[in-house]
Amino acid sequence: MSRRQFTLDEKIGIIGRLENGEKNSVISKEFGTCSSTISTIWKNRDKLKNMFQTTSLNAKRLRTAQHKDLEEAALVWFKQQRSLNVPISGPILQTKIDQLAEKMKIENFKCSASWIQRFRQRHNIGFGKISGESSAVNTDICSNWLANVWPSLRAGYCDDEIYNADEAGFFFKLTPDKTLRFKGENCSGGKLSKDRITVLVAANMTGTDKRKLLVIGKSKSPRCFKGVSSLPVFYENNTKAWMTSAIFEKTLNYWDDELRCKKKKILLLVDNCPAHPSLQHLKFIKLVFLPANTTAVLQPMDQGVIRNIKAHYRNQLVLKMIEDIENQIESKVTVLDAIIMLDKAWRNVTSTGIANCFRHAGFCDVTTDTTQLQTDSGLINNIDEDYLQIDDDLITSEIQTDEDIVNNVIASQQVELDNDTDIDELDDEFEKTVPSISEARAALRTLERFYYTKYEGTDAERKALSLLETSINSNTKQSSIKDYFKKLNKN
Repeated sequence: MSRRQFTLDEKIGIIGRLENGEKNSVISKEFGTCSSTISTIWKNRDKLKNMFQTTSLNAKRLRTAQHKDLEEAALVWFKQQRSLNVPISGPILQTKIDQLAEKMKIENFKCSASWIQRFRQRHNIGFGKISGESSAVNTDICSNWLANVWPSLRAGYCDDEIYNADEAGFFFKLTPDKTLRFKGENCSGGKLSKDRITVLVAANMTGTDKRKLLVIGKSKSPRCFKGVSSLPVFYENNTKAWMTSAIFEKTLNYWDDELRCKKKKILLLVDNCPAHPSLQHLKFIKLVFLPANTTAVLQPMDQGVIRNIKAHYRNQLVLKMIEDIENQIESKVTVLDAIIMLDKAWRNVTSTGIANCFRHAGFCDVTTDTTQLQTDSGLINNIDEDYLQIDDDLITSEIQTDEDIVNNVIASQQVELDNDTDIDELDDEFEKTVPSISEARAALRTLERFYYTKYEGTDAERKALSLLETSINSNTKQSSIKDYFKKLNKN
């Protein structure tokens, strides 16, 4: 076979495929070159990755595009096609950019070859051959992958350093009485589209590190966020409350920076949906894609972790509904309410339960002691099955149409509050969603009276109340205390 010249992009792509377990012989045959050439690329992988990173940084120094919105839309479309292994040539991209410009009502614009060249340089894009991926899956693919590919992928990583991340859709307002009405709703539109969110759940194999949840809503700044200085989750938004490639990349970039500060490297397992692009620039995260059409078996989060979160969440939602009925008030659930309940639900998922799900998916060694691993089956058994599974088929990501891309780009440029805020959140009572210090202290006093007079609380629970009081008091400004004593002395 003859030797051929590879671009830097092609070499990085080959390195990524080798890291994901593909064989040298398969890749060399596809490119029509000898296996020694592929071996040389693999041998020089660290040097090539550094060159790729340097090129990317240099690309950022190029002059910025005149039509930033159009360039952003073009980049989203391009990344989506690449994630689907669709080969994109210069003329195809040029035609698509003209179509996007027309949809964005940009007048007197005609995409030229030089515009494409600058676009490619700014984003380090190369037009190489992309191998197609068959949608047909061999029935033994899961066991073969676990036996022959997974051991080499995980080499050098201990169980604490292996993570899985997966998205789940939530009808966050849905109460049991509405379950049958919306059973089977996939929510690509429809009546429940405003009442849905997407949640990214991630944890390591031992369950000792549960990442802060990522919640994706529709509104950029929901009214219920007014006065909120921090959230227990990461929050992003887009017009359909879906995971997108841009949100996924932003999330992993932030995580990679965290790991850089800790000087820790991890392996992250994800499925190969369109919203999960292959990110070659990550330094501390080794991104591994599960084989196509195997996530129902190989995705640890799908083996019970997400199910447990939903059970804990819906348990809280039902208790809130009962409490509102007893207090004779209309039951309402805002995005902020959902976020708080989701955080509590995630905290209630046990590390042993998570480890058990990794084991069930086949990722733990057969010698691992699993006698103590249990899931939260008791809680799940208390929740109606239809209610628990109502949003299992909810879409969390999808191939974006040109209209979706354009709308999301335009929406991301808006600074004002999202006008699509739910009407329930516009009520005056929600203007004061965040309690004041005095309201929090009064609520704590009520809780203390309950524990000390109606319920035989444990020492640990009383200590927790004391710690909570200390935390609340620490937020009281010292100046307010001084003002109080000044007034007292005057009287």
